[in-house]
This record gives sequence, structure tokens and C-alpha cells, in this order.
Amino acid sequence: MKDTSRVWTAFARFRDQSCHFFKERESLVECGLTALLSDAHLFILGPPGSAKSMLAETLAGGIEGASYCYVMMHKFLTWRDLACGEVVVREESSGGIRSIRFLNVEGPLLRAHFVFLDELFKASAATNNSILNLLQERIYSINPGETGRSPLMMAVAAGNEMPGSEDNLRAFADRFLFWNEVDYISVSHEGNTAFIDMLQETGKPPSLGLTLEEVQYLRGEANRIPVGRDIIGVVNSIRAALALEHRIEPSDRRFKASMAALRAFAFLNGHPRAEISDLAVLEHILWAGREREVRDTVRKVVRDFSGDSALTAVENLFREANDVFRGAMALMDRADRELPVDETRRRKRDELRREALQKERQLAEIAGGMSASVSSMASPRACALGRYFLNRANVMRKALIGRRGVEDPFVGAAHAGF
Repeated sequence: MKDTSRVWTAFARFRDQSCHFFKERESLVECGLTALLSDAHLFILGPPGSAKSMLAETLAGGIEGASYCYVMMHKFLTWRDLACGEVVVREESSGGIRSIRFLNVEGPLLRAHFVFLDELFKASAATNNSILNLLQERIYSINPGETGRSPLMMAVAAGNEMPGSEDNLRAFADRFLFWNEVDYISVSHEGNTAFIDMLQETGKPPSLGLTLEEVQYLRGEANRIPVGRDIIGVVNSIRAALALEHRIEPSDRRFKASMAALRAFAFLNGHPRAEISDLAVLEHILWAGREREVRDTVRKVVRDFSGDSALTAVENLFREANDVFRGAMALMDRADRELPVDETRRRKRDELRREALQKERQLAEIAGGMSASVSSMASPRACALGRYFLNRANVMRKALIGRRGVEDPFVGAAHAGF
């Protein structure tokens, strides 16, 4: 009999340590662990150098007996390159006839428990199609008439762009149930020191410290979490809102697979049954297009139904703050180009600076609204994301203050030529 308390405690500790180690990557850690518990795969969208591969390496490295395979995808890569190792020669005899067969041996990809596919959509359609059965059914064929089963527990893939509109790419991408978008760590400012902490970090990534058997046990426990009819009704409402109000229609396969993810996320959060707040995981599952507007709409709808609407409000305020910041910087750039050679040019310069100051004050008001919303959030997950957006808004405020050369955005305007 498993020591449930020890296994669960080790898993929960790993989650907390990973959220601390991977700066501003709480949602990515949650997606990775939920995917592991629900027998699903994860795609990470983000720029190069944003630690996309480290989570898969950390997971694989912390499970005793697990093997890991890294693959860089490119257009010349073939299924044989991925799947096959050496070739062996076998002599056979049948009906008095002797023959020689050349047989492919499984390569590292087919023997791996964890796989990282870098630059996922760079490979050819033929190669992607060959990987489909491995991802979906965990089966493969490298010799005629023979089928093998892979020990694959989880595939993590990464790319800095969404798949195109080609049907084969969409079918391939649909095998990755979880989609998570990351960016570079924000600039450290006041209470947020994530970037500085990352630079000073000298320790190794945390280790899960469990065996393959113990991870399988956790998967079984997660799969037993009940999802009530009321929760399923809310999922149906989310689907209706996406389809009828926004013309966004994730596949039936994604909705079906989301039930296992919902159970796993509830288990990860320590809930004995799925709760409304656990529906937040669907914002990483119901993407149905490459356009940012689609992803933002899915996030908003899911958060409205899961009780995280305040997070959507903060994110919307941040986008507004970003527009205001860009406008203020553009005005200051124009003012700098107005050489005060006469009274007309001087008045024009001062007018541009006054407009920039108005936007600076507007940005301060937006940041104040964001701060109030963050302080009212009950969910730790929403709070972490809310503080991330608030920090970025405060960094923009500080940049405008520095551009004007004063310590406070509302003090010293008269001395700055306003």
C-alpha cells in the first residue's frame, strides 16, 4: 500500500519549489504538473531563451527511472531520424527457405518517458503525421507488420509562433491539450524582484523525488476526483458562450479531454471534487486559433465563469496602460524634435509635453485601478498574475518619470517647462 501522505506531500512541495524557482512561471508549472497527472501533452508558446525546455528536463530529472529525449524539429527531419536507432540483421527460416531481414531498433524517442520537441511546427507534414499515433495512442511502427508501445508519459513542445492554417498542422497541434504562453521575466521594480532573483539564483532546479510507480499512483488518484453535473453544466455554458457569442469552437475532442485535466487540476489544488475555481485550467485548453484576439477571448470567457474575472480586468487595464505609455513616449519623442528656435516652436514643444504629462497621469490612475483589483483577488494564482501585470505597469510609470527627469510624476512640472 502506498504512503499516500508522503507521495502527495512530495508532489505538493515540488509544485511550491518549482513556482519559486521558475520566476513568473506559476501558470506554466501548473500546466506542466496538470498535464503530467492527466496523461496529456503541453505546448509552450514563447520567445527563445525563456526557459521553455527547463520544465520538461526538471520533471524527467526528478522521477526515478524516467528517461528524457530532446528533439530539435526542422524541415529535413524524417520519422526514421526520430524513431530508429541502429539496424540489426536477423536470419529466419520458414518452409525450408532461409532469409535475411533487416530490422530497425527503437531509438531514444521511442524509449523515452518524457520528450521535448523544440520548434514544433518546423518539421514537415509527413513527419508530424508520423508522430500523431505516438502522441495520441503511445504506439508506433518502425518495421512492416509490427507495432510497438512507447512508455511515453508526457510530451512537451515549444515554438515561438502558432501553427498556420493548414489542416495537417491544426490536427497535429490539437494533440497537445495544454497551451501556455510565456514571455521574458519582467523588469524588477519595487516589490517585484523576479529578474534580479533569477540572476542571483545559484541552486539547481527542484527535484520531484518520486518513482515512476508513484507518479502513476498519483495519476490514478487524480482520475478519481469527481466532476459534478453542476460543473459540467458550467463547461457547457462556456462552450455556448464561445460558440454563440464569439464564433470560437474548440473541438469536441478537446472538451472531452478537458474532463481529465479538470480532475487533475482539482487534485493538484487539493480539492476532493472539482470546484468552479478549477475551471480556470480551461483557459489553457480551449484555444481554437492562432490569433491573439481568440486567445484573449477564451481567457476572458473562462475567467468570467471560473470566478477570475478580476484577473481579466487587470489584464485589460494593463493593455490600456501599455497603449497610454506608448502614446506618451511618442509625444515626448516629438517634443524632443521641436527645436525652440522661435516662439511658435517653443509653444509646440511645450504643448506636446503637456499632452505627455496628461497621459502620464492617466497611466497612474490605471495603475491605481490595477492595484485595487489585485488586492481584492482571493485566488493565489490570480494574485500572482495580477501582480505581474501591475509590476509591468509601474515599470512603465517609472520610465516616464525618468524620461522627464523628475522624481515624482506629479511634482516639478513647472520646472520641466510645463
